[in-house]
Amino acid sequence: MKKQKKNTFFEIGKKVISNEIEALKTVSTNLDKKEFNKICSLLSRNKGNIIFLGIGKSGKVSEKISATLSSLGKPSFYINAAEASHGDLGAITNKDVLFIFSYSGETEELIDLLPNLRSKKIKICSVTANIKSTISLASEAHLTLSLDKEADLLNLAPTSSTTAMMMIGDAISIALSSQNGFERTDFGENHPGGSLGKSFIKVKEIMIQEKDLPFIDGGISVIKAMEMISKKGFGLGLIKTGLQVKGIFTDGDLRRMINDRVDLTSTSIKKVMTKNYKFVDEQDLVLDVSRVMEEQKIYSLIVKNSKGKISGLIRMHEILSSKII
Repeated sequence: MKKQKKNTFFEIGKKVISNEIEALKTVSTNLDKKEFNKICSLLSRNKGNIIFLGIGKSGKVSEKISATLSSLGKPSFYINAAEASHGDLGAITNKDVLFIFSYSGETEELIDLLPNLRSKKIKICSVTANIKSTISLASEAHLTLSLDKEADLLNLAPTSSTTAMMMIGDAISIALSSQNGFERTDFGENHPGGSLGKSFIKVKEIMIQEKDLPFIDGGISVIKAMEMISKKGFGLGLIKTGLQVKGIFTDGDLRRMINDRVDLTSTSIKKVMTKNYKFVDEQDLVLDVSRVMEEQKIYSLIVKNSKGKISGLIRMHEILSSKII
């Protein structure tokens, strides 16, 4: 019976992490600029889909990078090599670009598909650890992983290699989306569900509408204005002179007046209103607005549209109710 080893979980774990970090540094340092740009250009010009073909652990990496590209607006899907040889190969056309991750570059299930891919004139990009491998040589553009060993102590389990593949895949994905002008709002359109989707809700979707806000004539007294503000329950009023909103008055302004012993019955609201008030655009993301409100200790903000007209009010109450933060 083998003698049980002393508990060294943490030390081994730290060593694996350190090994993977060093592997990533090596891959980053030796990354071929010409081939990286060639792959990105090929994928960027592509009029069809980007199709990832793989199997095993490298296949899992391929599946993840495919999902990342799709979320960044570049149509992509993953095909398991074993399934491809049983009919799924028909999903690939000569308008598509095929992307293969294979550490050895000699994976039998992938190599068996190459004759069919050549006959269909499919362009291939690949990432392997061997520039002279069969898959590398069959590729129009190829990146080589400069790795001596895996991160595990026996140099057996796919660890550093799959992490490096993931890093390269992410780098290509972000390079493509950035070059194509992909923005946060575009990302939000591809992620409508879950907490991530809620992060891309715009102010106009949850704000209190302009018609429900208390608009107050600037000539009335503070005490009368406060009666109108209290009825609406929003903690502020918009002060008008004629048809123009000239400022706002909040509960905080009232507290300051009381502390300064200002006469609330004789003082007109326009004399004590805040003229230079903060506002946001109705197209702003609620997540961004909430951060501003937290940082500046603001409970509510006026909302304006693209024409500069007041269109609503956004409060922390609405943001919390929508469960965005």
